[in-house]
Amino acid sequence: MSTPDVDRMVRLETEFRVASGLTDRRFYKIFYSAIAPAPLLVIGFNPGGETDGTDLNASESFYENWEHDYVDFRGYGNAYTLAGRAYDTLTEALQTSSEDDIRRIPATNVIFRRSRRSSGLCLPDRAAAHESAPVLAGILRAVDPEAILVFGSKAFRAFVGEHCVRGSLVVNAEPPQLFARNGTHFACMFRSASAHVTALGREVPLLVVGHPSTYATRDVWRDVVASLRDELVRLGVSPVGGGERDAVVRPTLALTAQAAGADTPNGPEPGHTPPADAAPRLPVRTSSNPGSQVRQSEVGPLRAVCALLGLEIEEPDAPYPGRGKVVRLAGDRRVYINAGHVDVKARAHEIAAWDADGLGNTRPDNALYLRVMLDSNGNPLTASRSR
Repeated sequence: MSTPDVDRMVRLETEFRVASGLTDRRFYKIFYSAIAPAPLLVIGFNPGGETDGTDLNASESFYENWEHDYVDFRGYGNAYTLAGRAYDTLTEALQTSSEDDIRRIPATNVIFRRSRRSSGLCLPDRAAAHESAPVLAGILRAVDPEAILVFGSKAFRAFVGEHCVRGSLVVNAEPPQLFARNGTHFACMFRSASAHVTALGREVPLLVVGHPSTYATRDVWRDVVASLRDELVRLGVSPVGGGERDAVVRPTLALTAQAAGADTPNGPEPGHTPPADAAPRLPVRTSSNPGSQVRQSEVGPLRAVCALLGLEIEEPDAPYPGRGKVVRLAGDRRVYINAGHVDVKARAHEIAAWDADGLGNTRPDNALYLRVMLDSNGNPLTASRSR
């Protein structure tokens, strides 16, 4: 592997020390990995752990040897809960079995001050994020990611507020978006958005997942990882490893064939360890878009759900836009095909009637949506079938 830009990391840490007045790493943490160009950057809210020097760090210097907290501490269980859960999430979403592929995915936070809980900061969240902003901007420029993966809605709000041009945020308010109950309210488990990131001078996809430390053991996490993987495939970021163009394109072809009800070609081989002289940048998006050749009327799950509910596709010969994207139905209705389920938007009385007939379930966060679960072959799972 190439050597990380240690000089830049030293300068960034020095800049934060001067700005914050903190000179002991017990009280802050900037790096979880080497900082080098990569198509994906992981951003959390702020570092946890103790301030007595017992917290875990894969490197006591600047990750010169590609140490990575998620990789090196993934077997530490409750002593470093995030590491194992983040590692598993990344390997599945990026479709790799290579530790070295994950070592090349930089990770950091919106806030660098350490606290045992995010609510225990000695500064208001906004002030703490502002304090760290110049250094995080430097990390963003060094990594120059194709997409940013954000752990938790709190980190997402802080990042957008501090690092994105006001009014530039575009959230796919319709799916792809997943929610799960968290106590008395529903928490966002997955969201696909984009915004103009000031430090990069361009629009960047922002993919938000519930914090793995809290939610990765719940059943919903399977859908979260599947949705994340689909978006990373669409962006050309997944799969990683190998560096061959064919390895990037094939999963998209497989998903397209499956959606169209065709035989799915063999999937890609697991990501392998890059050669020692490989550049520290993973494959980026390609211009290939095989999905655009599939007509909406050829998508098996879409046809099946329309037949189930007695609906018609508004433009059956139009290109299928892909998972999580809107497909218009007759009568001003909408449908979104996701990993493992379909969401149909219609009038409230229609949703209620379909729910009562056991054809699907009204989404608890929005009574204008019916969720129809799919089996492994893309066929609707209705209440009558499950009896």
